[in-house]
Parts: sequence; C-alpha cells; structure tokens
Amino acid sequence: MTITQNRITDLFAQKSERLLNVYFTAGFPALNDTLTILRGLQQAGVDLVEIGMPYSDPVADGETIQQSNGQALENGMSLKVLFAQLAGCRNAIDVPILLMGYIN
Repeated sequence: MTITQNRITDLFAQKSERLLNVYFTAGFPALNDTLTILRGLQQAGVDLVEIGMPYSDPVADGETIQQSNGQALENGMSLKVLFAQLAGCRNAIDVPILLMGYIN
C-alpha cells in the first residue's frame, strides 16, 4: 500500500469484479464481538467489511438489521466503544473496513 492510496483503492485496483462485501452490526450479538467477527471474516476470505454503527431507529433496513441494532444498543455499543475496539485492529486485520452510519 502506498501513502497516496488506501486499502479500498488498492482493492479495486487489484480486483474489479466479484468482490465479497460483508456487513455486520457492531456490538451484535455481544458487545465485544467486533474483533472476533472481523478476524473470522478475514480468515473466510472476504474482500471488504462494512460495520454498521447501531442506531435506535433504522426503519429502512428491515427487521433483521433493526433487531441487531436494538440488541447492540442494549449491549452498550456506542460510537466511542466501537472506535476503542477498532483502535488496534490493524495489527491483525488487513481487509478494508467501511463504517456505515445513519443520518435523520
């Protein structure tokens, strides 16, 4: 990886089709599962991981994601907790990571 590029740019430069992007909700099923899930997805060969930052009213996302968001919030997940969990993840996680949030 060069200084002028990032992991996402590098990924699309190397592989322009048949990319596997996997989404999961931070803090679900348990508060401290974020790195465990990231490690598992990386070992399984995903190209890109999208981590959803839970929101109290994700009505456009369907029942499954609504329920995972609710459980994650009940577990205590917050933006501050997620950033703390991700702070050292680059020691073990090489795949590109995107954070998905909500705005109302």
